[in-house]
Parts: sequence; C-alpha cells; structure tokens
Amino acid sequence: MIKYYTNRELSRKFGINLAKWKRWSREFLPPDPLGGMQSGYARQYSPDSAFTVFLGGYLVAYMKFTIPEAKQILKDLHGWLVDNGFYFLDKGDSKTSDIIISVIYRYIIYIYENSLSGEHIDFYYKIRGIISDRPVDYKGRQVREELYVETTVKQLDKKAPEPDTIKVKMLNITGVRNKLSERLGLNS
Repeated sequence: MIKYYTNRELSRKFGINLAKWKRWSREFLPPDPLGGMQSGYARQYSPDSAFTVFLGGYLVAYMKFTIPEAKQILKDLHGWLVDNGFYFLDKGDSKTSDIIISVIYRYIIYIYENSLSGEHIDFYYKIRGIISDRPVDYKGRQVREELYVETTVKQLDKKAPEPDTIKVKMLNITGVRNKLSERLGLNS
C-alpha cells in the first residue's frame, strides 16, 4: 500500500518551514486536480512527488539555483532519475546494465551552466556512478583511488567550446535520496 503525506507532515519530517514547502510544491509540481486554495482538500504527496519537491527545494535552498533554473534541472534530469531508480514508484526502462547499477554505491551529478546560450537557461550534466573509493599509498603519500562510470545528460554541441568550469556545481543525488528515504522511513 502506498503511503501519502500532507504538507504539514512533510514540512515537519524535513524540518522545512511549512510556507516554504508549500511554495516549492506549487513551483515544482503540476496543479493538484483535487486540492486548491478553496477546495477544502489538502494536497497529498506520494513518495515520488515528495522527492521532486524535496530535490527542487534542495537545489534552491542549498545549491542556490533560482526557481526557473531548478525547474529546468528537474526537467532535464527526470528521465535519468527514473531510469536509475531514484523514484520510488515510477521505475523507468534503464539503458544501463543492471550489473553496473548494482555495483554503484553513490551517484554524483556535476551541473554545468551553459553560459553560451544567452538568456535561455541551459545546463548540461556529467553523472558519475562511484563503484569504489578507497585510500591508497602513492609515492609515500595518502591519496584516494576512485573507480567510477560516467555518463552525460544533454551534451553540448560538439562545435561549442568547453564551458567555464568555474560554473559547475556538484550534487550528491544519492545523499539527497537517502536523506528523504530516512526521514520518510522508506526502505529502498
């Protein structure tokens, strides 16, 4: 059975101001067909819709993206998030081998701003699936050795110059998903 949550429950579980949670909900989810300001019905959230609002709010509050930028990022990454099991109910048709996915323990998304697009909000993404990360001794120094697979979402045009790497932000998407699962008491 699917558990549904209200605004008040989610804002309390995540420690987010209720008014802020409601604003994020209005921004990142389509209008609620049952609820509305005057309908008398409170909006109910599935774990997937709670994840969308939580991730959008995280992009705005902690990563300092604007609301339109966060909406664009959610739109761009939605297919990849579904295909790689970040949503609870909506399971996609992953093109990545199940064997590879099963050995990845953390995903990091590098969000690059494409400043060449002018006024249009545009990003592209490198997604790193970390398989192992361990300390090693290299020439008498402690360093870390990382084994990972990497994919891109929305690649740049091959003719375009490499974007300004100063405008890259890193999102530990596995950490965000795990925090949501922990707060909601979900195991998956």
